[in-house]
Amino acid sequence: MTVGRRATVGTRRVQPEGGAPLDGDRAASADAAHAAALRLLTTRARTRAELARRLGERGFAAAAVAEAVARLERVGLVDDAVLSADVAESRAARGLDAPAIALELRDRGVDPAVAERAAQAAVPDELRAERCRQVAESRLAQLGDLPPAARLRRLATYLARRGYPAELAEAVSRELVGLD
Repeated sequence: MTVGRRATVGTRRVQPEGGAPLDGDRAASADAAHAAALRLLTTRARTRAELARRLGERGFAAAAVAEAVARLERVGLVDDAVLSADVAESRAARGLDAPAIALELRDRGVDPAVAERAAQAAVPDELRAERCRQVAESRLAQLGDLPPAARLRRLATYLARRGYPAELAEAVSRELVGLD
């Protein structure tokens, strides 16, 4: 008996360590890798690199993984450029700046040039200062009755974590906190 963990999810049995190892025929099967990739894509969109890594971790042969991912790309289920644009828009709406967005996309295995284009399209350079100010104003409202020096420090580091340049983060923070 398993305590604290369900033995089944839906109608399939949950394997404690991610399932039994694949046998040779199944590991080399592009169709099996394709089916596994489709299951992965039901939870969320993934980059080409994420799919290849996850399928490799499951024990599929490199040739089967490459064929399965290429097949998904041909039908449009895996498209790093479209996924990058969607992720960039989503992260920009949450207040992240282009460098932080591009870094996240590169970490997910997107080509650096594609990641940079998507991030710049979501957060144009000419809007950076205004966006930084909007994010800062929103955050400043949450900092309440802290002393001005603490608000300045917390606001500037918050903006820096969101990918804004340190100089811009500090200038906007000083202006809003009133420590010019």
